[in-house]
Amino acid sequence: MHPRDDKVEKERMAANLLRGIELTELALALRLATMRQQNPACTMADVMHEIRVAKEQAWQPNQT
Repeated sequence: MHPRDDKVEKERMAANLLRGIELTELALALRLATMRQQNPACTMADVMHEIRVAKEQAWQPNQT
């Protein structure tokens, strides 16, 4: 791979990473806004807790 190609590839990867982070921030903010409609006292810690619980449940063996 040429040095120029490597630089372009690194720039592309950095841009994709930045977009991924931005989308994550937007998704968390949207979830927080949704939760605050039900309970205005919700915080980002509540959102993160909900995500952890959902992840743990998703990794549990299927009981059916």
